Amino acid sequence: MTMDKITLNAHAKINLSLEITGKRPDGYHDIVSFMQGLGLHDVLSIEKCTEKATKYKLPHCTVNGIDVYLCTDAKTIPTDMDNLAFRAVKVFTDAALDEKAVKRSLTDTLLIDIRKDLPVSAGIGGGSANAAACLLGLNEMTGRPFTLRQLMDIGGTFGADVPFSTFMNAYRNRDVLEGLEGLEEASDAAWTGGIGDLVEAAQCIPRYVVMANPGTAVLTKAAYKAFDEIGYTDDQTAGKLFVNDMEKYTLKADPKAATLKRFMVERLDADEVLMSGSGPTMVAYYKDITKAGKGIAALAEMVTTDASIRAWLTDTGL
Repeated sequence: MTMDKITLNAHAKINLSLEITGKRPDGYHDIVSFMQGLGLHDVLSIEKCTEKATKYKLPHCTVNGIDVYLCTDAKTIPTDMDNLAFRAVKVFTDAALDEKAVKRSLTDTLLIDIRKDLPVSAGIGGGSANAAACLLGLNEMTGRPFTLRQLMDIGGTFGADVPFSTFMNAYRNRDVLEGLEGLEEASDAAWTGGIGDLVEAAQCIPRYVVMANPGTAVLTKAAYKAFDEIGYTDDQTAGKLFVNDMEKYTLKADPKAATLKRFMVERLDADEVLMSGSGPTMVAYYKDITKAGKGIAALAEMVTTDASIRAWLTDTGL
């Protein structure tokens, strides 16, 4: 069974731990990380269009003969093949080219609509969330030619966070994706290894979180490159929670991120404060929702003095 349109929530992730254990011969880095989904999300829709492509005055790319148009309320995301949603269409259709039924179920024109609430280049996997939602949505629209694990493998060909994001977003959108083979394995939390392609479901660690982004951006590639000089975590120490090796780089390279973390540690009365991913988003963790509410109120002081800072109260693992 195929469909003409699907809408999914594209949930961000946070790293409750991130340790870099070494550099691989292919230039990538091995990690050990505990990742978990966030309540915060974008909304992504994919729609088959029968109208001529020239009707749309929107950014677009042609992928395997399909004109893919992008409609979004965000001004800072890429509108070419650097956009991970476009790349998701490419790798999905690459993988499905031998599936005649899949080809027949796709039109010559697709419209992807992204309603953006997640910050860009913030260490919470916003682009990967969009890619994951796109893979899951295309799979539904074409009659589910791939299992969940196959979609994760496809996603891993173009983004280290995409396998977990696909795994977690399948869980978060499970009501829409009912019937997907492998869905019963999906979870909101997982230990990840390798370059992020090894994903093993884990018991969730429920927390309320106050997230703050200083309005700066961190390029993950630059952060990892810095670790070629900084050094790596000993494998025997990997597996701890609430540690993030990336802080060694980001808090030094981004003074606003360092100031933000210091403020959150000193003023938010959180159980833990940790940078997510390569940053610069900082996350304060709470077991108690009342304390979390007081934390977001305390953060309002900094937000008032610097309009570039964005803050959210949300949840993880709930």
